[in-house]
Amino acid sequence: MTSSSPSDNTFSSYDNISEEQASLMLKLGLPGPRNAADDLVNFLESLEGPAWAARVIEEPPFNANRAATASLFTSKVPLESLQALKEAGKEMVKRPTTRSVYLAGLAAYYLAIASALLHHGQVITRTPRAELNQILIELASVAPAPWRELFVAAASRQN
Repeated sequence: MTSSSPSDNTFSSYDNISEEQASLMLKLGLPGPRNAADDLVNFLESLEGPAWAARVIEEPPFNANRAATASLFTSKVPLESLQALKEAGKEMVKRPTTRSVYLAGLAAYYLAIASALLHHGQVITRTPRAELNQILIELASVAPAPWRELFVAAASRQN
């Protein structure tokens, strides 16, 4: 004995759609692509974000070169030091042991890129400049000072 309820017939109008149509319909319901910066944005706007941002500068990979880290926000750090910080952050993101390590890697990556852009006029990432500017502005919208000022100034830099 089969019974039919209204819910059984709900999808009957979709029986004849093609795979391409189904794929398009699913894509329309999904948010845009996420990038790693979105994870950092989400964390920085959380209640613990500002305190973490002040503390993470004392941890790896920042503590490997304290002089360069201290100058990230205020003056020129040698470009080689910024590239090394960016690469150290990138490695932490690729192989995180904890969520905190992952977020510290993201912070190092984007702070080094912003500092290189602001202080040297150099883009040290393959991310296209327009996309990079958007990421920096998103980070600035939730980052505490002095991160916010660095991200804004870097995104505003014309070269």
